[in-house]
Amino acid sequence: MNANPQSAFFDERAAHWEEKCYPPATRARLTELIALLPLRPRATTLDIGAGTGVLAPYLRQILTDKGVLISMDVSFQMMRQAASKKSCYQKGGLVQGDAMRLPFAAAGVDTVICFAAFPHFGDKGGALAEMFRVLKPGGSLAIAHLMSREELARHHGGHSSVAEDKLPGHTGMTRLFRQAGFPDPEIVDIPGRYLAKATREE
Repeated sequence: MNANPQSAFFDERAAHWEEKCYPPATRARLTELIALLPLRPRATTLDIGAGTGVLAPYLRQILTDKGVLISMDVSFQMMRQAASKKSCYQKGGLVQGDAMRLPFAAAGVDTVICFAAFPHFGDKGGALAEMFRVLKPGGSLAIAHLMSREELARHHGGHSSVAEDKLPGHTGMTRLFRQAGFPDPEIVDIPGRYLAKATREE
């Protein structure tokens, strides 16, 4: 039995996660979101809290066959589902791991993407510090959701295991970015979208 209640929550839902959470209309919005992320062809990209790898096909299109894509999630069952997207990881791979203790070398990644996952991190400041550590100088981070901060809080509120998993407010998020070493993030928080972006200074 999984002793981590959050990990257990996602393990239990992994098999039907994309079917339930990403119907065609939602996938169309993913395409719009991807266009706003700081992605570059041939880059090394780390997708933290990747779940079933829902972003992987979209990320691979931009990275081309030259870029490295690494998807990581704390849920083993989510990673098992992501493994079915083999073509996305021919250059890269899948890692089960904790966002607060990233199993990667310092300054080795061009881009970090954290989609639909940041509220679930128990130590958000620690997770951001780790993201900063693994980014190369000049590398970029994006924290993204297909809901606003308020919409996300209501959505999570319907599930006891994740009811307290919330995004910090604008001031709190800016403070966390600064403490991790980033400059002030660019934050968009509107109905249907949350996006916080920053670049590690060179």
